[in-house]
Amino acid sequence: MSQPQDYQQDNQQDNQIANKHLIETLVSKKIVYQGKYVTTEEQTVRQPDGKEAIREIVTPPNAVGIFAIDPNETVYLVLQYRPAIGQVTLEIPAGILDPGELPRETAIRECGEEIGLTPGKLDFLFSYYHSVGFSTGKIDIFRATDFTPAVNAHTDPSEFLEVVKLPFETLYQKCIHGEIVDSKTLLAVFWHRQSI
Repeated sequence: MSQPQDYQQDNQQDNQIANKHLIETLVSKKIVYQGKYVTTEEQTVRQPDGKEAIREIVTPPNAVGIFAIDPNETVYLVLQYRPAIGQVTLEIPAGILDPGELPRETAIRECGEEIGLTPGKLDFLFSYYHSVGFSTGKIDIFRATDFTPAVNAHTDPSEFLEVVKLPFETLYQKCIHGEIVDSKTLLAVFWHRQSI
């Protein structure tokens, strides 16, 4: 069972205090790239031994992933091309938060836009940082169930994707055999598997 977000934040604060001897101190920072979606900073930090080092930090928008599953254990997924890796990937529906939008609102919107369904029930599962070595990006994962047809189905003209429905066990086998390369999908599938 997932822990409430305030419990997770308390644990993170306790962890920071316990590991204070490992923390770097920010000396200065400058923006070296500002794009439509991401910002890249060059940070000068002081390491625990007193020496300075350079860190390159990418700040993308935060996002959500939606593990959409029906009562028959059929999972709704999308196929889409990802130019960063030059591959068509099979993933759970996902999307970035619009300005001022709450993660839950984004999850409902993305379900409608990507798979044409509105969830009657949406449960928060967990959050994770997808590239902790250089990125601030965080993804909240939700489980969606109890669907009705969405009024905003496939409304993003810039997205080219295909909806795929798979039995959960088939998707799980694809994960353990290396056919799924998307981190949010892998984590959501393994979370569901251990919760059955």
